[in-house]
Amino acid sequence: MQNIKSIIFDVDGVLIDSLEGNHKFYTDLMKKFGYEFMKLEEFISHFHLTTKDVIRHSTKLTDEKEIEKIWLAGKNREVPYPEELLGIPKNLKNTIEALSKKYVLGVATSRTLTPFSITQLIDLEKYFKAEVIYGDTKNHKPHPEPLILAAQKLGLKPEECVYVGDSATDLMAARDAGMKCIIIESHGRNIKGADENISSFEGLIKTVDSL
Repeated sequence: MQNIKSIIFDVDGVLIDSLEGNHKFYTDLMKKFGYEFMKLEEFISHFHLTTKDVIRHSTKLTDEKEIEKIWLAGKNREVPYPEELLGIPKNLKNTIEALSKKYVLGVATSRTLTPFSITQLIDLEKYFKAEVIYGDTKNHKPHPEPLILAAQKLGLKPEECVYVGDSATDLMAARDAGMKCIIIESHGRNIKGADENISSFEGLIKTVDSL
Protein backbone atom coordinates (compact mmCIF):
# COMPACT_ATOMS: atom_id res chain seq x y z
CA MET A 1 0.00 0.00 0.00
CA GLN A 2 1.34 3.40 -0.97
CA ASN A 3 2.51 5.53 1.96
CA ILE A 4 3.78 8.59 0.07
CA LYS A 5 2.14 11.71 1.46
CA SER A 6 4.46 14.42 0.21
CA ILE A 7 6.54 15.43 -2.80
CA ILE A 8 9.57 17.60 -2.08
CA PHE A 9 11.18 19.31 -5.06
CA ASP A 10 14.62 20.47 -5.98
CA VAL A 11 14.43 23.73 -7.97
CA ASP A 12 17.24 24.04 -10.51
CA GLY A 13 16.77 21.50 -13.27
CA VAL A 14 13.35 20.53 -11.93
CA LEU A 15 10.98 23.48 -11.46
CA ILE A 16 13.12 25.66 -13.71
CA ASP A 17 15.76 25.09 -16.36
CA SER A 18 18.39 27.45 -15.04
CA LEU A 19 21.59 26.11 -16.61
CA GLU A 20 22.14 29.06 -18.96
CA GLY A 21 20.84 31.60 -16.45
CA ASN A 22 23.12 30.36 -13.68
CA HIS A 23 26.08 30.25 -16.03
CA LYS A 24 25.65 33.87 -17.08
CA PHE A 25 25.09 34.96 -13.47
CA TYR A 26 28.26 33.26 -12.27
CA THR A 27 30.22 34.54 -15.27
CA ASP A 28 29.18 38.12 -14.47
CA LEU A 29 29.79 37.64 -10.74
CA MET A 30 33.31 36.30 -11.25
CA LYS A 31 34.10 39.06 -13.75
CA LYS A 32 33.13 41.66 -11.13
CA PHE A 33 35.94 40.33 -8.91
CA GLY A 34 38.47 39.83 -11.69
CA TYR A 35 38.09 36.08 -12.23
CA GLU A 36 37.23 34.11 -15.34
CA PHE A 37 34.44 31.54 -15.14
CA MET A 38 34.30 28.10 -16.67
CA LYS A 39 32.70 27.47 -20.05
CA LEU A 40 29.13 26.21 -20.20
CA GLU A 41 30.24 22.72 -21.22
CA GLU A 42 32.31 22.39 -18.05
CA PHE A 43 29.68 24.05 -15.87
CA ILE A 44 27.19 21.28 -16.67
CA SER A 45 29.29 18.97 -14.49
CA HIS A 46 29.36 21.47 -11.60
CA PHE A 47 25.83 22.82 -11.93
CA HIS A 48 24.59 21.42 -8.63
CA LEU A 49 27.38 22.64 -6.41
CA THR A 50 26.46 25.27 -3.84
CA THR A 51 27.40 28.83 -4.78
CA LYS A 52 30.36 28.82 -2.40
CA ASP A 53 31.64 25.58 -3.87
CA VAL A 54 31.23 26.97 -7.39
CA ILE A 55 33.30 29.98 -6.31
CA ARG A 56 35.96 27.72 -4.78
CA HIS A 57 36.17 25.53 -7.85
CA SER A 58 36.22 28.40 -10.31
CA THR A 59 38.64 30.76 -8.55
CA LYS A 60 40.79 28.16 -6.73
CA LEU A 61 40.61 30.48 -3.72
CA THR A 62 41.34 29.13 -0.25
CA ASP A 63 40.75 32.43 1.56
CA GLU A 64 37.30 31.93 3.11
CA LYS A 65 36.87 35.67 3.69
CA GLU A 66 37.32 36.35 -0.01
CA ILE A 67 34.97 33.51 -0.90
CA GLU A 68 32.40 34.91 1.53
CA LYS A 69 32.75 38.38 -0.03
CA ILE A 70 32.03 37.05 -3.52
CA TRP A 71 29.18 34.88 -2.19
CA LEU A 72 27.54 37.84 -0.44
CA ALA A 73 27.82 39.91 -3.61
CA GLY A 74 25.96 37.17 -5.43
CA LYS A 75 23.35 36.77 -2.69
CA ASN A 76 22.75 40.52 -2.63
CA ARG A 77 22.46 40.56 -6.43
CA GLU A 78 25.26 43.06 -6.95
CA VAL A 79 25.13 41.63 -10.45
CA PRO A 80 21.63 41.01 -11.82
CA TYR A 81 20.27 37.50 -12.22
CA PRO A 82 19.15 36.97 -15.85
CA GLU A 83 15.64 35.62 -15.28
CA GLU A 84 14.95 36.01 -18.99
CA LEU A 85 17.18 32.98 -19.58
CA LEU A 86 15.14 30.72 -17.29
CA GLY A 87 12.86 28.12 -18.78
CA ILE A 88 10.04 26.19 -17.14
CA PRO A 89 8.77 22.67 -17.87
CA LYS A 90 5.79 22.20 -20.13
CA ASN A 91 2.51 22.35 -18.19
CA LEU A 92 4.35 23.16 -14.96
CA LYS A 93 1.45 24.96 -13.25
CA ASN A 94 -1.16 22.37 -14.24
CA THR A 95 1.04 19.53 -13.04
CA ILE A 96 1.83 21.22 -9.69
CA GLU A 97 -1.83 22.05 -9.16
CA ALA A 98 -2.87 18.46 -9.85
CA LEU A 99 -0.18 17.03 -7.54
CA SER A 100 -1.14 19.44 -4.73
CA LYS A 101 -4.62 17.93 -4.63
CA LYS A 102 -3.19 14.52 -3.70
CA TYR A 103 0.11 15.27 -1.96
CA VAL A 104 1.60 17.89 0.35
CA LEU A 105 4.27 19.77 -1.58
CA GLY A 106 7.59 21.21 -0.40
CA VAL A 107 10.88 22.56 -1.74
CA ALA A 108 14.45 21.81 -0.64
CA THR A 109 17.05 23.74 -2.59
CA SER A 110 20.59 25.07 -2.26
CA ARG A 111 19.47 28.44 -3.62
CA THR A 112 20.26 31.31 -1.29
CA LEU A 113 16.97 33.12 -2.00
CA THR A 114 13.43 31.81 -2.05
CA PRO A 115 12.68 30.29 -5.46
CA PHE A 116 9.29 31.97 -5.34
CA SER A 117 10.96 35.32 -5.90
CA ILE A 118 11.59 34.11 -9.47
CA THR A 119 9.02 35.64 -11.80
CA GLN A 120 8.21 32.33 -13.47
CA LEU A 121 7.48 30.64 -10.10
CA ILE A 122 5.66 33.36 -8.14
CA ASP A 123 2.21 32.00 -8.97
CA LEU A 124 3.16 28.53 -7.67
CA GLU A 125 4.03 29.49 -4.09
CA LYS A 126 0.48 28.90 -2.87
CA TYR A 127 0.78 25.20 -3.66
CA PHE A 128 3.82 24.61 -1.44
CA LYS A 129 3.58 24.13 2.33
CA ALA A 130 7.29 24.11 3.25
CA GLU A 131 10.51 25.58 1.91
CA VAL A 132 14.15 24.95 2.79
CA ILE A 133 16.86 27.14 1.25
CA TYR A 134 20.62 27.40 1.73
CA GLY A 135 20.58 29.47 4.91
CA ASP A 136 18.16 27.16 6.71
CA THR A 137 20.68 24.40 7.36
CA LYS A 138 24.29 23.99 8.38
CA ASN A 139 24.85 21.19 5.90
CA HIS A 140 23.82 21.18 2.24
CA LYS A 141 23.12 18.56 -0.40
CA PRO A 142 24.37 15.88 -0.86
CA HIS A 143 24.00 15.89 2.94
CA PRO A 144 20.41 14.87 3.83
CA GLU A 145 19.80 17.69 6.33
CA PRO A 146 17.83 19.98 3.96
CA LEU A 147 15.49 17.16 2.98
CA ILE A 148 15.01 15.99 6.57
CA LEU A 149 14.21 19.56 7.63
CA ALA A 150 11.66 19.89 4.81
CA ALA A 151 9.92 16.73 6.01
CA GLN A 152 9.92 18.04 9.57
CA LYS A 153 8.38 21.32 8.43
CA LEU A 154 5.63 19.31 6.74
CA GLY A 155 5.08 17.26 9.89
CA LEU A 156 5.97 14.03 8.11
CA LYS A 157 8.51 11.23 8.33
CA PRO A 158 11.14 11.08 5.56
CA GLU A 159 9.83 7.71 4.41
CA GLU A 160 6.48 9.38 3.71
CA CYS A 161 8.15 11.74 1.22
CA VAL A 162 9.56 11.43 -2.27
CA TYR A 163 12.26 13.83 -3.45
CA VAL A 164 12.28 14.99 -7.07
CA GLY A 165 15.69 16.03 -8.36
CA ASP A 166 17.90 15.84 -11.42
CA SER A 167 21.40 15.02 -10.17
CA ALA A 168 23.50 12.48 -8.31
CA THR A 169 23.68 15.04 -5.49
CA ASP A 170 19.89 14.94 -5.16
CA LEU A 171 19.84 11.15 -5.22
CA MET A 172 22.49 10.89 -2.48
CA ALA A 173 20.61 13.34 -0.27
CA ALA A 174 17.33 11.49 -0.73
CA ARG A 175 18.85 8.08 -0.06
CA ASP A 176 20.57 9.26 3.13
CA ALA A 177 17.40 11.01 4.27
CA GLY A 178 15.41 7.80 3.86
CA MET A 179 13.25 9.13 1.03
CA LYS A 180 12.32 7.69 -2.31
CA CYS A 181 13.77 9.61 -5.23
CA ILE A 182 12.57 10.45 -8.73
CA ILE A 183 15.14 11.83 -11.15
CA ILE A 184 14.13 14.06 -14.04
CA GLU A 185 16.79 13.56 -16.69
CA SER A 186 17.97 16.80 -18.27
CA HIS A 187 20.90 18.10 -20.32
CA GLY A 188 21.99 14.57 -21.14
CA ARG A 189 22.56 13.48 -17.55
CA ASN A 190 21.90 9.81 -16.88
CA ILE A 191 21.61 9.26 -13.13
CA LYS A 192 21.32 5.63 -12.07
CA GLY A 193 19.95 4.29 -8.80
CA ALA A 194 16.76 6.32 -8.37
CA ASP A 195 13.39 4.71 -7.73
CA GLU A 196 12.23 6.15 -11.05
CA ASN A 197 13.81 8.12 -13.89
CA ILE A 198 11.56 10.21 -16.09
CA SER A 199 12.21 12.39 -19.11
CA SER A 200 9.58 15.06 -18.57
CA PHE A 201 8.00 16.94 -15.67
CA GLU A 202 4.52 15.95 -16.82
CA GLY A 203 5.36 12.32 -16.08
CA LEU A 204 5.41 13.01 -12.35
CA ILE A 205 1.70 12.46 -11.77
CA LYS A 206 1.65 8.82 -12.89
CA THR A 207 5.13 8.14 -11.55
CA VAL A 208 4.46 9.24 -7.96
CA ASP A 209 1.17 7.38 -7.92
CA SER A 210 3.00 4.19 -8.90
CA LEU A 211 5.58 4.27 -6.08
